[in-house]
Amino acid sequence: MTDSRPNLFISLFQWRPVDDRTPGENFLTEAFVYCLHSNETFRTHWFKKILGSEVIDAELRISTRVSHLDDERETTIYPDIDIRGVLTSGQPFSLLVEVKWGARYDHAQIAKYDRLIAGKPNSHLVFLSANSIDCRNASTHRVSLSSTFHVFEWQQIYSLLATLSKDCRSSQELVEFMHIHGLSPPEPISQTLLQSYIATRDFTKRLRRYCEKLLNESPWDFLPLHYQDATRQEVKDQYGRVAIVFRRHDWNGTITIGFLYSTHDHQVKFANGGDASVDLMMRIEANPTVVGRTEVVSALQKRADEVRQCGGVVHLAGDRGNQNSHTLFIAQRSLSEFLDNSDETGQLIAMHQQISDWSNALFGGGELENALKRFDPIG
Repeated sequence: MTDSRPNLFISLFQWRPVDDRTPGENFLTEAFVYCLHSNETFRTHWFKKILGSEVIDAELRISTRVSHLDDERETTIYPDIDIRGVLTSGQPFSLLVEVKWGARYDHAQIAKYDRLIAGKPNSHLVFLSANSIDCRNASTHRVSLSSTFHVFEWQQIYSLLATLSKDCRSSQELVEFMHIHGLSPPEPISQTLLQSYIATRDFTKRLRRYCEKLLNESPWDFLPLHYQDATRQEVKDQYGRVAIVFRRHDWNGTITIGFLYSTHDHQVKFANGGDASVDLMMRIEANPTVVGRTEVVSALQKRADEVRQCGGVVHLAGDRGNQNSHTLFIAQRSLSEFLDNSDETGQLIAMHQQISDWSNALFGGGELENALKRFDPIG
């Protein structure tokens, strides 16, 4: 290949967290490109899937964030991955890759890439995403593009890389990273697994995968704008729950959405009334003595009945069923109620809909969010 020896750490350092930037998508892109550089077997197989031919390694150039001028729009374009090279037949090829992890499909962006390499021999575009719905939508636009358009889900990359990573340590580590963050093929939770989770700690890893996929592949626009800031969102396993933490300026007013698998810390019963289960949950928490707490509880009381109509069990601060003084609000629904669909995507869609219903009922009218602003620093 014509590139100098790749260095993963140098490539990743440019995407270190600065200026409130969360570089997950760029991190994944650089790690993937590093494996293309370092894993010849994987590189050969993947290019052959796209190009229908092997390539000459000595002529191959793989770059990230290379700038190109879009003469038609008089703007600069930065394809995520720019690959140029020569097929073993001697013909040149151009390949641009758009990587998504969290962000949604944008056909206008693909169209820009298409204009950029229009007229070049063997021009190919690749859309790579974790979102199966976006991948299906992208596939419908093939006929509108001049370049040959390929659509891959990250789980397909995972499967290929896992098969071809035996002799490449970096590829093995990327495979592990992808599995942890929900980028591997779906393995839906089953009723049997739910019943036996106490005997296997792997179950909490599955819950984390579901949280990662919910966070990165589902919209959160039903939450107030403050909670939509990606720099304030992370998946954590703590206090008997695996959940997405949506932080406020301070801890007070933080929302956690995910799975409750132990009630020892939260001091509630599970939604089915028992002491051994797993619940989908949504919680708002704050210090018992924080200024503004009374106003928040009052706003929650006005919305509680509407939230209960959305399904599950709801407890507020002061309720007999809520013995944790830091819990302002908690909604729970048994995970088993979401497992009738044996497909992971279907389960996640149902869970996300429940979360959306709770959130819309809570924040409708804006009174609760106005009360929560009492927790924010002044100025």
